[in-house]
Amino acid sequence: MRGSFAAIVVGLLGALGCGNADGASGLEGAEAVAALPARTKTVGYDLRRLRPVDDVPLVEMFDRLRADAMKQGKQVAVLFSADWCEPCRHLALELGNMHPPADIGHIRILEFKEEDWEGVTRMNEVNALRVRWEPTKSTYPILVVIDAEGNKVEEMHEARERLEQAGKPTTLPAWFRELRQS
Repeated sequence: MRGSFAAIVVGLLGALGCGNADGASGLEGAEAVAALPARTKTVGYDLRRLRPVDDVPLVEMFDRLRADAMKQGKQVAVLFSADWCEPCRHLALELGNMHPPADIGHIRILEFKEEDWEGVTRMNEVNALRVRWEPTKSTYPILVVIDAEGNKVEEMHEARERLEQAGKPTTLPAWFRELRQS
């Protein structure tokens, strides 16, 4: 994002500093600014962290949030992570970034952090939900995009391999953008 902002500033400086033989840029004031490319609108990831609520079963909470996302026209991704996991921390940094709505605006991520559930001895609920898409219980991060019926569409590591083989960018926004197009 900073790179695109810097490009706009450089473009503005170039439009105002370079000009005709007489030193004029050919565009003045508001005209010069209007001639610059519009700053791309960006959005943050739609991330919902599910935490234990007394007497509310996890599967009930998950099903309600998944249905709500679908009513809003969102595709759902499920993220299993842990604070102690280094790749999870890297993924968390990406999830703090902004991107064009066409890349990430159609996805809602429902996140389960191990520490939230382990602390109240409810990891069995998380593990029961997780095995729907990933049989290994202690591997992190797991990020799975699911369809309207709750079936796995693709897991992040599978997507990275597929995108790599196709010579495409292996970023989260590129993966999510492709899912929107399919």
